[in-house]
Amino acid sequence: MTPLEMANLYFQLSNESNFGEIKKLFDDSSTFRSGTGELFLGVDNIMPMQKTYHGQFTALEWTVNNVSEIKPGIIHFEFNFKGKAKTGEVIEYSGLEDVVIFNGKIQHIQVQRL
Repeated sequence: MTPLEMANLYFQLSNESNFGEIKKLFDDSSTFRSGTGELFLGVDNIMPMQKTYHGQFTALEWTVNNVSEIKPGIIHFEFNFKGKAKTGEVIEYSGLEDVVIFNGKIQHIQVQRL
């Protein structure tokens, strides 16, 4: 699987909230900086954060507007997010996400809300 295919798979699995398959994309040295600026190290810290975020919603979807491999293994996404919170409120925002793939694993993700 190419880095671009893996990064696209990550978005697909995120839209499905498929945590079992998402977990396989990370390892103990992976890092994740969320849209709120929090930094997480390792799959054992990244996955609970993801489950907590997804758990706030009854429905959610990331729509990719643009994706490009800006350097080998560095995939840049422009996206829109829309989710229905458990409170019934609709949450929408746009953002940028960089996904770094190395040796078949996601090494780093950085999310920036616009």
